[in-house]
Amino acid sequence: MRIERVNDSTIKFFITYQDIEKRGFDRDDLWMNRKRGEEFFWSIMDEVNHEQEDDFTMEGPLWIQVHAYDKGVEVVVSKSRDEDDPFSMEQTPMNINNKDIESFLDEAAKDNGETVPVTKEPVMVHFDDIEDLIKYTHEVELDETQYEDLLFTHKGKYYYQIFFDYRLDYMEIERIEAKLLEYSTPAEIAAMVIEEYGTIIMSNNVRGQVRKYFKVK
Repeated sequence: MRIERVNDSTIKFFITYQDIEKRGFDRDDLWMNRKRGEEFFWSIMDEVNHEQEDDFTMEGPLWIQVHAYDKGVEVVVSKSRDEDDPFSMEQTPMNINNKDIESFLDEAAKDNGETVPVTKEPVMVHFDDIEDLIKYTHEVELDETQYEDLLFTHKGKYYYQIFFDYRLDYMEIERIEAKLLEYSTPAEIAAMVIEEYGTIIMSNNVRGQVRKYFKVK
């Protein structure tokens, strides 16, 4: 699980379905079983608190936004100071795609001088050679907290997939894609095929892992 402390009142984490199952939950529990969904959420928040140096004390209403991806779930949790908030955790646990929650997070981003969130589909590319991937991770500098990534193998080829942070500026996304395509090519087959039949060999900061274990020749 990858955790990011956005600010004093907001925290974000990404967890794969594989990690969810390791914790004793089924992915369907999150959407179909309210009780199990709440159990999962609070167990994760306890884990988040243990891993954070500054305790993310959960007092009062919580704003929760959930993004479901093919390989996992991203959850954004913000503490609200409005005790009369109709969208608190008590009334709408795991409220998915709630427009009021999205508006709240949009305004929070504006207050912090950040850009308006954009919606962007995950990007899937193909590396002709593993050396191209190694060069990409060493030669291109990026803020690796701005996205989640996965590395697949399928029929002897390497495929790299990026899930962009929903708050990331569109121009920054374009810049990241442009640099990526200097070392790779768009996947020649549908991403869903690779996700279904490929094998994940790295996740959670693939670039960092590749830099750690491989050097440029």
